[in-house]
Amino acid sequence: MGNENKPMLYTQGATEIPFNINDTDGLLYMLDRDFGGCTFLPFSKPMNPDIPGKALLDGEELDYVLKPMALAGGMWMLGVKIFGKLTEYGERKTLRIEGFTDTEGNVMDPVELTVVANDRQEPQEKYAAHEGIALQAAEEGIVLLKNEANALPLSEGIWNVFGKGQHEFRSAIVGAGKINPRYTVNFREAVNGEEQYHLNRELSAFYQSMRDEIPPEEMLKKAREVSDTAILIISRASGENMDCSSDRGEYRFSEEEEALLKKLTETFAKTVVVLNTPYPLDVTPVEESGAQALVFCGIGGMLGGSALVNVLCGRTNPSGKLTDTWAKKYEDIPASKNFYDCAGGKTRWDADHDVWIDTVYEEGLYVGYRYFATFDKEPAYPFGFGLSYTSFALTDVTCASDKVDGQETVTVSVKVTNTGKTAGKEVAQLYVKKPDGKLEQPSLELVAFDKTAELAPGESQILTLTASPLILSSYSEEQAAYIREKGTYLFYVGTSSADLTKAGAMEQGEDQIVKQVVNRMQPAERPLELSKRDPEGTYPKGLRSGVKEGVHAFEPKQERPEYPIAITEPVDYVADMSVEEMARLCVCGADGWGMEGIGEAGRMFKIEGYPIPDYIVADGNSGVNLRIPNIGMPTGTTICSSFNRELAREVGKVIGEEAKENGVRMILAPAMNLHRNPLNGRNSEYFSEDPLLAGEMAGNYCLGLEGTGVDGGYKHCIANNCESSRKRNQSIISERAIRELYFKAFEVAMKVHMPKSIMTAYNAVNGVPTSADADLILGLFREENGFDGFVMTDWNSYDTSDVVEMIRSGNNWLTPGTKDDTFTKPLVYAVADGRLSVERLRESASYIARVIGRAE
Repeated sequence: MGNENKPMLYTQGATEIPFNINDTDGLLYMLDRDFGGCTFLPFSKPMNPDIPGKALLDGEELDYVLKPMALAGGMWMLGVKIFGKLTEYGERKTLRIEGFTDTEGNVMDPVELTVVANDRQEPQEKYAAHEGIALQAAEEGIVLLKNEANALPLSEGIWNVFGKGQHEFRSAIVGAGKINPRYTVNFREAVNGEEQYHLNRELSAFYQSMRDEIPPEEMLKKAREVSDTAILIISRASGENMDCSSDRGEYRFSEEEEALLKKLTETFAKTVVVLNTPYPLDVTPVEESGAQALVFCGIGGMLGGSALVNVLCGRTNPSGKLTDTWAKKYEDIPASKNFYDCAGGKTRWDADHDVWIDTVYEEGLYVGYRYFATFDKEPAYPFGFGLSYTSFALTDVTCASDKVDGQETVTVSVKVTNTGKTAGKEVAQLYVKKPDGKLEQPSLELVAFDKTAELAPGESQILTLTASPLILSSYSEEQAAYIREKGTYLFYVGTSSADLTKAGAMEQGEDQIVKQVVNRMQPAERPLELSKRDPEGTYPKGLRSGVKEGVHAFEPKQERPEYPIAITEPVDYVADMSVEEMARLCVCGADGWGMEGIGEAGRMFKIEGYPIPDYIVADGNSGVNLRIPNIGMPTGTTICSSFNRELAREVGKVIGEEAKENGVRMILAPAMNLHRNPLNGRNSEYFSEDPLLAGEMAGNYCLGLEGTGVDGGYKHCIANNCESSRKRNQSIISERAIRELYFKAFEVAMKVHMPKSIMTAYNAVNGVPTSADADLILGLFREENGFDGFVMTDWNSYDTSDVVEMIRSGNNWLTPGTKDDTFTKPLVYAVADGRLSVERLRESASYIARVIGRAE
């Protein structure tokens, strides 16, 4: 493949390159967004990117990326934009690479390789029930946002599908939330598998260019003759390690997408827009163009294509609801002022970027619908919104209060009737408007929700919605307590945060302490927060947020108090362990993320002479993130859009059963940080902007997961709300906002189900890394909420957090660790010099031993 002076492509002697036609973004996308949709090969030498080469697939010249990869030791990588060029299973094409030149002026010898598309895998009967849950979760997570002129459901016959989104239809995101399904049914495959519906093949072939171009007039004319409806599919990628931007082509429509949509609405009687996106978009072009229908299918997992086809053709009636408010434009979101946005050509920072950032949560409590409802800001689509192909009436509303353990609980009963002509499901949502007292209150807060079974036309179901005392309380920093202030509490029931009727009221005669605690996580200086009492003077400006020049630590650093040892008697075999052995148990025994074996994230180190079980942990909000193919569920947001607790439990159960089958003892899920800003790269892994909804759905997911005997863990605790330089990002938040929003989601989840594990986050909160925050771990989680499992760090948290401080502050398992003594030695030395008490180390090992048990 050339002499030693010429650059060579490392192919390891292979003449064929396997290519997964359903893996839209590819392996390198998580590390570098430029490599999306690429097959990649490394060069042997530094290359000159200014001298163009060629990559040809069966003679067609393809776009490519050529750049060094820092995480590959600076090796120059060639990424060929091949996605969409092979669309059939088993398809083979010849890739010729030529003309690339190294920095010394040497030109490579041409290389020819055969690109081979993966074979189609058939469903297996043994997994039929599991895949039935995956399909239901994808279907119930689809949200119908607009449907005018009976644009949907679609008629039988040929479907005119436009846009490259039909080829890059995404079933998953990248990073920890990635799936490795047994098979995938993408949108094209789902339509092609139908007898009554067929793709317009000419249009489908046209968009293999992977560009959102307007077809020639003759092609449009022929398309209009077979159907008066156009379907435009817009797809987006996202995932761990990098955030998204508000640029065109990401949060906003690209110029090409906008022009294509305009042309379609001018050409066809009806236009349906489908958003296969992991986050909300600015949908202004949909409204301005006059498109009749808008569908948000999210990221639907291995059967996302089937689910979308079922909804579009009317086989399944959509019942999903938005878990987030969709703003008319990005700037309408208060947190847009203090979130790093790489729009306009700014550098897209990855998670390990070496800058220290402060993110001041100036919006306070006003996240999502709490802001839009309180400040009368009209959204594009409100929280909780979602249409159906039928209609429902909510009647016979009753509201009653009852005292439980001396605390007032409010229960609202509502009759939901299907008044249309199609069977369907509806979600009833209960909100409260609290009285303003010393504490300022948002105009609306979700306090309960429930979903009906599928109701036939004319059928009714009574739903009972109960708001607990803690959910109805607010946090007073002055009193260090959850309180209910005197006044009238108004309750509203409806089908979204913008479609509500009064359900009743509760009079609170005097101020009442619901739960007395202590302030634990106050910032050194309380940020100026948005207030409806002074909207202009307090609206976020972002002046205190951003890069901290010349800073290489979280400042100002705050000290945390010492907490007493909770486990005074060592658990089981920990009693016989030396300091070195206890330290070894507290450090994970792997040194890479999915780099060996079956592709797990980590495993418990097995110390000789002790009955430590094979305890393998894997990522997997949406499956079991291994090299072994398994189930592929929708993302967290799509699951949450169902508003179906029972379904969330079933999703968790299926993932647990498949983890167990593959020898995995713990799934590092659910991830449940709040959707503070839609540009967060991992938003789709997470559930919602609302802490009650996120907590209820994540808690039920974990309940189903752990019911199989596989452990789970809530993550990332807390306020891990961006990916840009996430290990060096400090969230500065008032304690009230922490307790009513960012910790509240975890608190709600723990009341649904107490997990076996908690994972701390990379970021700091108010001067202290969450991985080394005793007030967070030992105070909020253990002392206040009774958490009794083990706490783990996120992977490589020790890059910016001291290993001794983490164990000293209540973290129990340092991940991913190594097989040597790199991270155990500092713990042993710290015990010897008194910086870490042996009692705390023993307690840490005992928490782990209590969860993992003994080898059988």
